[in-house]
Amino acid sequence: MRTDPVFLSYRQDPLLGMIERFLTESGLSATAFGVLAMKDPRFVHEMRAGREVRRATRLRVVACMRDARTRDGGTRPVCPTEHGGRDEAIEI
Repeated sequence: MRTDPVFLSYRQDPLLGMIERFLTESGLSATAFGVLAMKDPRFVHEMRAGREVRRATRLRVVACMRDARTRDGGTRPVCPTEHGGRDEAIEI
């Protein structure tokens, strides 16, 4: 574990906690979630390293997780594509 003062003073983003729980529930890897939610395979890894996220990005990520949970009773992790919204989705 890191013990440098900058790391110890860092407060984890609550969104990251939500993402980590979603990853555990869905079985998705951090890379797969980043691609589905943001088209960025490094998104979750960078958040874990302290990346700050804008409000619009937060809304997009939360919407992706919410939509994935409501599809098919939450049994299949999916996020809406940029083209089709709820009717067209990428499944894992």
